Amino acid sequence: MEGSRKKPTMQHIADKLGISKSLVSRALSNDAQISDRTKEQVRLTAIELGYPINSSAAIVPSSRTGNVAVLMPRSHLKDAEFWGKVIGGAEEELHRSAFSLVLGGIATDEPVKDGLPSCITDRRVDGAVIMGRVPVGYIAEVMATGIPVVLADVMADSLKLDHVLADNFRGGCEAASFLLEQGHRNLLFAGDSDFSFSFAERKRGAERAVAQFESTEGKAPTLTFVDPILLEGDKLALPEVEFSAALKGGVTAIVCANDSIAFSALEQIAALGLSCPQDISVVGFDNVERCEWIAPSLTSVDADKETIGRRAVELLLRRMERPDARPETLYLATELIKRNSVANIINNFI
Repeated sequence: MEGSRKKPTMQHIADKLGISKSLVSRALSNDAQISDRTKEQVRLTAIELGYPINSSAAIVPSSRTGNVAVLMPRSHLKDAEFWGKVIGGAEEELHRSAFSLVLGGIATDEPVKDGLPSCITDRRVDGAVIMGRVPVGYIAEVMATGIPVVLADVMADSLKLDHVLADNFRGGCEAASFLLEQGHRNLLFAGDSDFSFSFAERKRGAERAVAQFESTEGKAPTLTFVDPILLEGDKLALPEVEFSAALKGGVTAIVCANDSIAFSALEQIAALGLSCPQDISVVGFDNVERCEWIAPSLTSVDADKETIGRRAVELLLRRMERPDARPETLYLATELIKRNSVANIINNFI
């Protein structure tokens, strides 16, 4: 009978990278004489193999600072409509537990060692909640300090960490299903699945809704796709030529991967001399405050931003007290907030 799989060792890491076990040990111990590139390669390989890199990380001061870092890409800091709500939920929970929040931006365009804020490199916090589109190398670098880490609204499959996410698959499915129920049969999904895990799951949910819809009028629904372009500050917009072509192809409703894309869609619909929802219906995702006061008010999937922040802090505090507890992945239910950007065209098929 085959025995259980052996636990990974430093030698396994060394063999995979073709380096010495001693070099692996020094890299995991954050030896100043080892290059940052080598440290990153060793840490990512350790994560891939399942080696517990925290156990060999630099020693963290035993006395608590009373501070917790909330980290995200610097570009996210400009998006107060979404991330401000998530941070607000985190701060509320930290305040309740007598901790202070230290907000830090990660420079994802810089080398890993240089891209982290000083509160992490100097270990002046007791733990970190990492939010948004942060590459795994930066997450591994934070883990290497030895402080507890929780991920919020970001999925890193290779890391055995606590995760908190909106149920993006369900939200995408709900958005597309609602449009189908309103009589729309030619749908467009606006969002690049390579942009983030959240976008990929929202697209997958929309695809599932279309695939499973049982048409009563003999017309199978269709779903086409347009990838937005990235503007400054993580703002997304639809490419005019591709979007116009999609509408000319008979699209009557759009599922947008976030509200920024939905706002761009509304602007371009108006620029083409069309109207929402009379000509084109639009559903966004995230339910930022602007959805309520634009015209028409935007139907959007609410991702429960504040709760994402609160639950992430709850998991981090648990991790600080019970470092050996098995990691959890929490999916928070979404809710479709119906407003005025969707038309019911069901009579077109009667």
